[in-house]
Amino acid sequence: MKQFNKNLFKKTLLKGLLDSQGFIGSSSQGNVKDKKGFFLGFRKGFTVFDLERSLTTYLKALNLVKFFNESSLQILFVGVPLYLESYIQKELKKTRHVFIREDSWVLGSLTNYVQSGLYPDLIITFNSHNSFASKECFKRGVPLISFVDDSCDIAYIDYPILVNLKSKGVSHMYYNLIKQCSSNNNV
Repeated sequence: MKQFNKNLFKKTLLKGLLDSQGFIGSSSQGNVKDKKGFFLGFRKGFTVFDLERSLTTYLKALNLVKFFNESSLQILFVGVPLYLESYIQKELKKTRHVFIREDSWVLGSLTNYVQSGLYPDLIITFNSHNSFASKECFKRGVPLISFVDDSCDIAYIDYPILVNLKSKGVSHMYYNLIKQCSSNNNV
């Protein structure tokens, strides 16, 4: 059996993010003051994310997803890179986890899930521009992992992964979270 090599995995992800410019944010400098520690500075007018910090948060998130999956707890995925949507829906049908499109999340969605008996124990969002999702998770005590960019408010996010959301490297990271849920194997 092949042994999981965490350092090799981290280097592969880092290379993918660098190659696909997963470290480049927007040209807006106003958002940086709210997220100190997640940015290295500016390059040619664009913000530069601290990929080491994002990868550290991502590896913690992977471990959390693995724990929730092995503990038979439910994970709700909200939003996805568009070209991965059909794959993720197909992959999650084999599991107890649920996927909804980001535009399906409206104020009160978490409360409605709780009332219907489908209580998610962990929520993972991708490209969440609505801050009320993170506030609902915070109020209900549901951990939130969120792939965000520099335009998003991270105040109520437990595991913010700041990256360029249009990057192919980021899509690979999200794909790894899904794979963690659909199998009992290491990443």
